Amino acid sequence: MFSSRLFLNLGLFTGIIILALTAYSINQVPEKNSAFSQLEIADVAEIKIQHQNKAISLEKNNKNWLITQPIKIEADEFRIQSILNILSSGSDKFYNVDKEDLKKYSLDPPAASLQLNTQTFLFGTTSAIEKKRYILTNNKLFLVDDTFLPLITSGYKNLMRRQLFPADAKISEIRINNQRIYKNENGSWINDENNISADDLKRYIDNWQHIQAYAVSTASPPYSGNRIELKTSHGNFTLHLYKTEHNTQVINPALGLSYQFDISAFDSLSDFSRFSQNEPLSN
Repeated sequence: MFSSRLFLNLGLFTGIIILALTAYSINQVPEKNSAFSQLEIADVAEIKIQHQNKAISLEKNNKNWLITQPIKIEADEFRIQSILNILSSGSDKFYNVDKEDLKKYSLDPPAASLQLNTQTFLFGTTSAIEKKRYILTNNKLFLVDDTFLPLITSGYKNLMRRQLFPADAKISEIRINNQRIYKNENGSWINDENNISADDLKRYIDNWQHIQAYAVSTASPPYSGNRIELKTSHGNFTLHLYKTEHNTQVINPALGLSYQFDISAFDSLSDFSRFSQNEPLSN
Protein backbone atom coordinates (compact mmCIF):
# COMPACT_ATOMS: atom_id res chain seq x y z
CA MET A 1 0.00 0.00 0.00
CA PHE A 2 2.85 2.30 0.86
CA SER A 3 4.48 1.44 -2.45
CA SER A 4 1.27 2.16 -4.36
CA ARG A 5 0.94 5.60 -2.72
CA LEU A 6 4.60 6.33 -3.47
CA PHE A 7 4.17 5.44 -7.14
CA LEU A 8 0.99 7.54 -7.28
CA ASN A 9 2.80 10.56 -5.84
CA LEU A 10 5.69 10.07 -8.22
CA GLY A 11 3.27 9.90 -11.12
CA LEU A 12 1.53 13.11 -10.05
CA PHE A 13 4.85 14.87 -9.61
CA THR A 14 6.02 13.74 -13.04
CA GLY A 15 2.78 14.97 -14.57
CA ILE A 16 3.22 18.38 -12.99
CA ILE A 17 6.78 18.62 -14.34
CA ILE A 18 5.61 17.69 -17.84
CA LEU A 19 2.85 20.29 -17.75
CA ALA A 20 5.29 22.94 -16.55
CA LEU A 21 7.80 22.12 -19.25
CA THR A 22 5.06 22.15 -21.85
CA ALA A 23 3.84 25.58 -20.73
CA TYR A 24 7.43 26.90 -20.72
CA SER A 25 8.11 25.58 -24.19
CA ILE A 26 4.91 27.12 -25.52
CA ASN A 27 6.02 30.47 -24.17
CA GLN A 28 9.62 30.19 -25.38
CA VAL A 29 9.52 28.35 -28.71
CA PRO A 30 9.11 30.87 -31.53
CA GLU A 31 5.94 30.87 -33.54
CA LYS A 32 6.08 30.87 -37.33
CA ASN A 33 4.34 32.57 -40.22
CA SER A 34 4.30 36.11 -38.88
CA ALA A 35 5.96 38.76 -41.04
CA PHE A 36 8.36 41.14 -39.33
CA SER A 37 6.74 44.03 -41.17
CA GLN A 38 4.31 44.52 -44.03
CA LEU A 39 5.89 47.93 -44.72
CA GLU A 40 7.92 48.31 -47.92
CA ILE A 41 11.12 50.35 -47.89
CA ALA A 42 9.93 52.47 -50.82
CA ASP A 43 6.78 53.44 -48.88
CA VAL A 44 8.59 54.84 -45.84
CA ALA A 45 8.24 58.64 -45.76
CA GLU A 46 8.98 59.41 -42.11
CA ILE A 47 11.59 58.20 -39.61
CA LYS A 48 11.73 58.97 -35.89
CA ILE A 49 14.46 57.85 -33.51
CA GLN A 50 14.45 58.04 -29.72
CA HIS A 51 17.62 57.33 -27.72
CA GLN A 52 18.63 58.58 -24.26
CA ASN A 53 15.94 61.28 -24.27
CA LYS A 54 17.19 62.60 -27.61
CA ALA A 55 14.97 62.67 -30.68
CA ILE A 56 15.87 62.64 -34.36
CA SER A 57 13.25 63.13 -37.07
CA LEU A 58 13.65 62.63 -40.81
CA GLU A 59 11.33 63.15 -43.74
CA LYS A 60 11.54 62.08 -47.37
CA ASN A 61 11.49 64.98 -49.80
CA ASN A 62 10.84 63.47 -53.24
CA LYS A 63 13.60 60.83 -53.33
CA ASN A 64 15.93 62.47 -50.81
CA TRP A 65 15.95 62.28 -47.01
CA LEU A 66 16.11 65.37 -44.81
CA ILE A 67 16.85 65.58 -41.11
CA THR A 68 14.21 67.90 -39.62
CA GLN A 69 15.07 67.55 -35.91
CA PRO A 70 17.24 68.61 -34.08
CA ILE A 71 18.47 70.61 -37.11
CA LYS A 72 17.35 70.91 -40.71
CA ILE A 73 19.94 69.44 -43.05
CA GLU A 74 20.25 66.84 -45.78
CA ALA A 75 20.75 63.25 -44.62
CA ASP A 76 23.28 60.76 -45.92
CA GLU A 77 21.31 58.53 -48.27
CA PHE A 78 23.50 55.46 -47.71
CA ARG A 79 23.15 55.59 -43.92
CA ILE A 80 19.39 56.08 -44.11
CA GLN A 81 19.06 53.17 -46.52
CA SER A 82 21.05 51.05 -44.06
CA ILE A 83 18.48 51.84 -41.37
CA LEU A 84 15.56 51.07 -43.67
CA ASN A 85 17.06 47.67 -44.44
CA ILE A 86 15.67 46.55 -41.08
CA LEU A 87 12.38 45.96 -42.91
CA SER A 88 13.92 43.20 -45.01
CA SER A 89 16.06 41.63 -42.30
CA GLY A 90 13.52 40.42 -39.78
CA SER A 91 12.88 36.76 -39.02
CA ASP A 92 9.52 35.18 -39.80
CA LYS A 93 9.57 33.66 -36.30
CA PHE A 94 8.40 35.53 -33.24
CA TYR A 95 7.95 35.12 -29.50
CA ASN A 96 4.82 35.93 -27.57
CA VAL A 97 5.86 38.01 -24.58
CA ASP A 98 3.81 39.09 -21.60
CA LYS A 99 4.07 42.70 -20.46
CA GLU A 100 5.75 41.65 -17.23
CA ASP A 101 8.53 39.95 -19.26
CA LEU A 102 9.59 43.15 -21.04
CA LYS A 103 12.17 44.03 -18.39
CA LYS A 104 13.80 40.62 -18.87
CA TYR A 105 14.50 41.58 -22.49
CA SER A 106 15.54 45.17 -21.57
CA LEU A 107 12.45 46.52 -23.31
CA ASP A 108 11.00 48.41 -20.36
CA PRO A 109 12.46 50.89 -21.02
CA PRO A 110 13.97 49.95 -24.40
CA ALA A 111 17.55 50.71 -25.39
CA ALA A 112 16.16 52.78 -28.27
CA SER A 113 13.12 53.06 -30.49
CA LEU A 114 12.75 53.43 -34.23
CA GLN A 115 9.52 54.53 -35.90
CA LEU A 116 9.03 54.04 -39.63
CA ASN A 117 5.81 55.79 -40.66
CA THR A 118 3.46 54.45 -37.95
CA GLN A 119 5.26 51.20 -37.08
CA THR A 120 7.50 51.30 -34.01
CA PHE A 121 10.46 49.01 -33.30
CA LEU A 122 11.71 48.77 -29.69
CA PHE A 123 15.29 47.57 -29.22
CA GLY A 124 16.08 45.32 -26.26
CA THR A 125 19.00 43.17 -25.17
CA THR A 126 20.84 40.56 -27.23
CA SER A 127 20.34 36.81 -27.11
CA ALA A 128 23.21 34.94 -25.50
CA ILE A 129 22.74 32.00 -27.86
CA GLU A 130 21.87 33.50 -31.26
CA LYS A 131 23.89 36.70 -30.67
CA LYS A 132 21.00 38.63 -32.19
CA ARG A 133 19.01 41.53 -30.75
CA TYR A 134 15.48 41.32 -29.44
CA ILE A 135 13.18 43.78 -31.20
CA LEU A 136 9.55 44.27 -30.23
CA THR A 137 7.13 45.38 -32.90
CA ASN A 138 3.40 44.85 -33.39
CA ASN A 139 3.31 43.20 -29.94
CA LYS A 140 5.65 40.44 -31.10
CA LEU A 141 9.28 39.80 -30.13
CA PHE A 142 11.74 39.07 -32.94
CA LEU A 143 15.44 38.22 -33.04
CA VAL A 144 17.22 40.39 -35.62
CA ASP A 145 20.87 40.74 -36.67
CA ASP A 146 22.53 43.22 -34.33
CA THR A 147 23.57 45.82 -36.92
CA PHE A 148 20.84 48.43 -36.57
CA LEU A 149 21.15 49.70 -32.98
CA PRO A 150 24.59 51.31 -33.59
CA LEU A 151 23.16 53.09 -36.62
CA ILE A 152 20.18 54.65 -34.89
CA THR A 153 22.08 55.55 -31.70
CA SER A 154 25.05 57.19 -33.43
CA GLY A 155 23.44 60.65 -33.36
CA TYR A 156 22.25 62.99 -36.09
CA LYS A 157 25.80 64.07 -37.01
CA ASN A 158 26.50 60.55 -38.25
CA LEU A 159 23.28 60.51 -40.27
CA MET A 160 23.77 63.85 -42.03
CA ARG A 161 25.35 64.50 -45.41
CA ARG A 162 29.10 65.16 -45.07
CA GLN A 163 29.46 67.72 -47.89
CA LEU A 164 29.50 71.43 -47.04
CA PHE A 165 26.56 72.34 -49.27
CA PRO A 166 23.25 70.81 -50.38
CA ALA A 167 23.59 68.26 -53.15
CA ASP A 168 22.15 70.52 -55.87
CA ALA A 169 23.76 73.77 -54.68
CA LYS A 170 26.08 75.43 -57.23
CA ILE A 171 28.82 77.87 -56.19
CA SER A 172 28.81 81.10 -58.21
CA GLU A 173 31.38 83.16 -56.25
CA ILE A 174 33.92 82.72 -53.48
CA ARG A 175 35.88 85.31 -51.48
CA ILE A 176 38.94 84.18 -49.54
CA ASN A 177 42.10 85.97 -48.35
CA ASN A 178 40.95 89.22 -49.99
CA GLN A 179 40.65 87.39 -53.31
CA ARG A 180 37.52 86.92 -55.35
CA ILE A 181 36.74 84.12 -57.79
CA TYR A 182 33.62 84.44 -59.91
CA LYS A 183 32.16 83.77 -63.32
CA ASN A 184 32.39 86.36 -66.09
CA GLU A 185 29.72 87.09 -68.67
CA ASN A 186 30.84 84.10 -70.72
CA GLY A 187 30.43 81.72 -67.77
CA SER A 188 34.19 81.22 -67.29
CA TRP A 189 35.86 81.38 -63.89
CA ILE A 190 38.14 84.40 -63.34
CA ASN A 191 40.14 85.99 -60.56
CA ASP A 192 40.78 89.72 -60.30
CA GLU A 193 44.47 89.63 -59.41
CA ASN A 194 46.08 86.32 -60.39
CA ASN A 195 46.76 85.02 -63.87
CA ILE A 196 45.22 81.59 -63.28
CA SER A 197 43.35 79.76 -66.01
CA ALA A 198 39.58 79.26 -65.86
CA ASP A 199 40.09 75.50 -65.81
CA ASP A 200 42.39 75.68 -62.79
CA LEU A 201 39.98 77.97 -60.96
CA LYS A 202 37.15 75.56 -61.73
CA ARG A 203 39.16 72.73 -60.20
CA TYR A 204 39.51 74.80 -57.05
CA ILE A 205 35.78 75.56 -56.94
CA ASP A 206 34.98 71.89 -57.51
CA ASN A 207 37.07 70.99 -54.50
CA TRP A 208 34.89 73.17 -52.28
CA GLN A 209 31.79 71.85 -54.02
CA HIS A 210 32.48 68.14 -53.54
CA ILE A 211 34.95 67.64 -50.69
CA GLN A 212 33.54 65.29 -48.04
CA ALA A 213 34.28 65.38 -44.32
CA TYR A 214 35.27 62.24 -42.46
CA ALA A 215 33.54 63.51 -39.31
CA VAL A 216 31.26 66.31 -38.08
CA SER A 217 31.23 67.78 -34.58
CA THR A 218 29.56 70.63 -32.70
CA ALA A 219 31.23 74.05 -32.92
CA SER A 220 30.72 77.17 -30.80
CA PRO A 221 32.11 80.72 -31.04
CA PRO A 222 34.53 82.40 -31.16
CA TYR A 223 35.54 81.11 -34.58
CA SER A 224 39.10 81.48 -35.83
CA GLY A 225 40.85 80.92 -39.15
CA ASN A 226 40.21 82.23 -42.66
CA ARG A 227 36.79 83.70 -43.30
CA ILE A 228 35.26 82.29 -46.49
CA GLU A 229 32.26 83.89 -48.17
CA LEU A 230 30.44 81.93 -50.85
CA LYS A 231 27.47 82.63 -53.07
CA THR A 232 25.50 79.58 -54.16
CA SER A 233 22.20 78.71 -55.77
CA HIS A 234 20.99 77.89 -52.21
CA GLY A 235 21.94 81.27 -50.78
CA ASN A 236 25.08 82.73 -49.24
CA PHE A 237 27.39 80.90 -46.83
CA THR A 238 29.98 82.26 -44.43
CA LEU A 239 32.47 79.62 -43.32
CA HIS A 240 35.65 79.56 -41.27
CA LEU A 241 38.64 77.51 -42.43
CA TYR A 242 41.56 76.62 -40.17
CA LYS A 243 44.14 73.94 -39.58
CA THR A 244 44.86 72.13 -36.32
CA GLU A 245 47.71 69.82 -35.42
CA HIS A 246 45.68 66.84 -36.59
CA ASN A 247 43.21 67.95 -39.26
CA THR A 248 41.56 70.68 -41.33
CA GLN A 249 38.28 72.08 -40.08
CA VAL A 250 35.58 74.10 -41.83
CA ILE A 251 33.04 75.66 -39.47
CA ASN A 252 29.52 76.59 -40.49
CA PRO A 253 28.43 79.06 -37.77
CA ALA A 254 24.81 79.08 -38.97
CA LEU A 255 24.57 75.36 -38.15
CA GLY A 256 27.04 75.33 -35.26
CA LEU A 257 28.93 72.48 -36.93
CA SER A 258 32.58 71.76 -37.67
CA TYR A 259 33.40 69.60 -40.69
CA GLN A 260 36.68 67.72 -40.31
CA PHE A 261 39.00 66.81 -43.19
CA ASP A 262 42.48 65.43 -43.67
CA ILE A 263 45.17 67.94 -42.67
CA SER A 264 46.40 68.22 -46.27
CA ALA A 265 43.01 69.60 -47.34
CA PHE A 266 43.85 72.99 -45.84
CA ASP A 267 46.16 74.06 -48.66
CA SER A 268 43.77 72.82 -51.33
CA LEU A 269 40.92 74.85 -49.82
CA SER A 270 42.83 78.02 -48.90
CA ASP A 271 45.38 78.54 -51.71
CA PHE A 272 43.81 78.39 -55.16
CA SER A 273 47.09 79.42 -56.83
CA ARG A 274 48.31 75.85 -56.20
CA PHE A 275 45.87 74.56 -58.80
CA SER A 276 47.80 76.29 -61.61
CA GLN A 277 50.50 73.69 -60.91
CA ASN A 278 48.01 70.83 -61.50
CA GLU A 279 48.37 69.48 -57.99
CA PRO A 280 45.94 66.73 -56.92
CA LEU A 281 42.89 67.57 -54.86
CA SER A 282 42.73 66.56 -51.19
CA ASN A 283 39.71 64.80 -49.73
